[in-house]
Amino acid sequence: QKHERDRIGRFRACFDTSTPPSTRPRENSCTPSTQLQESKATMPTALPGVLARSTIVLFGDSLTQRGFEPEGWAAALAHYYGRRADVYNRGYGGYNTRWARELAPALFARPPQGQAHLLATVWFGANDACISTERAHVPLLEFEANLETIVQQARQVARVVVVMTPPPVHGPSRLAYQKRKYGARATGVEERSTEVAGRYGDVAARVAGRHGCALLDVHQLMLREADWPRYVGAGTEDGDGLHLSGAGQRFVAEKLLALLPTLGLDRDALAYDAPWGFEVDANEPAASLRAHFARHRGALQANSGVLGVDRGESRPLPGA
Repeated sequence: QKHERDRIGRFRACFDTSTPPSTRPRENSCTPSTQLQESKATMPTALPGVLARSTIVLFGDSLTQRGFEPEGWAAALAHYYGRRADVYNRGYGGYNTRWARELAPALFARPPQGQAHLLATVWFGANDACISTERAHVPLLEFEANLETIVQQARQVARVVVVMTPPPVHGPSRLAYQKRKYGARATGVEERSTEVAGRYGDVAARVAGRHGCALLDVHQLMLREADWPRYVGAGTEDGDGLHLSGAGQRFVAEKLLALLPTLGLDRDALAYDAPWGFEVDANEPAASLRAHFARHRGALQANSGVLGVDRGESRPLPGA
């Protein structure tokens, strides 16, 4: 038991930055009850900054919400930044920019201690672009104003903002989906179209340009592919001509992951939060962890300045 207490004490000591290593006791003669009380009193109140991660926020409609599906683009993003950044999916199915604008102030509130998010994506327009008789429709001029407000708020708390355009729409698949869902009540009217979605995409591109945001033009990138309808589920039993199929999810993930390094967001430039398992000495984990943190401290400090790795230090936000 004494050996086990010593081992736990040494392991905890590597995270206790408040006490110099030379003054930390190596022996512990406390009874179990008093030892528990002392451990609660002496444990650090927060993880060391080196264990904190950057954050990424994805804001959008169902195209974002569904991004965490098994083949989803958001899931691919989380995998790409594994152990380096945490991805928060804030996708709201059925939302347009009019409704999303009401959420944006809370979603893009100033992060704790003034830390900026590493990245934010903004992906709206698919619902705004439906025909005027649909409840989610938002006129083009209002869409532009709403999106501008959302993007401005995102830019206040994120180092990089990527605006994404709505995908093209496959009309025959939309009508087939209507019949499956509504049967005899189906209107037979296409409530969305590629042409109109393209207009909203053009506006999104202008907003991105005005505010210095990166653009992922999903609409145009898909149209360059001869078989683009498969990206929105054409030819599948459950495809609806609007939402991304597995192929569409992979397409968006591929294009986004190719864009990020050009924005200075290559994952290899980000330090991971703790050493890999094979780097930890199984016999002396505390010492090997301390050595790892010491070796990587310089890289972490450099990353925090360039890429916003959160090390528990307060840095000014862009434009602050």
